[in-house]
Amino acid sequence: MFTVAELKSNINAAVPYTYYANEFTSTSVADSAYVRLSGGMKPSEWTNTLRPSFQVVVRGAENNGPTVEAKANAIWAYYHQRKNFTIGTTQILACFADQPVPLYLGRDSANRPLYSLNFTLILQN
Repeated sequence: MFTVAELKSNINAAVPYTYYANEFTSTSVADSAYVRLSGGMKPSEWTNTLRPSFQVVVRGAENNGPTVEAKANAIWAYYHQRKNFTIGTTQILACFADQPVPLYLGRDSANRPLYSLNFTLILQN
């Protein structure tokens, strides 16, 4: 199974931006995102199939709403229905978005827009 650092690297290669692992830090830049593993479905009792999930939360500067939405849409378009790729050394059979569009979360305490994307992967252990 891949690490959060490997996932972050994979996303950054696909859609360049400033990404952090697991959460924003106190020194995170405004135009950035965090990536984290977010659970998924329980492992199959009968096969070696795993279905982990991950979340990307995209944030932008206060007056940068359309750009942040476009970045979230670019991530969604890249990963939804993507098949046969690797994250780190893990072969991913397929990836599907959990929602039909990135979810607008509102604004954080510094009035920066936030979007959330959630994906489920299918892989063999």
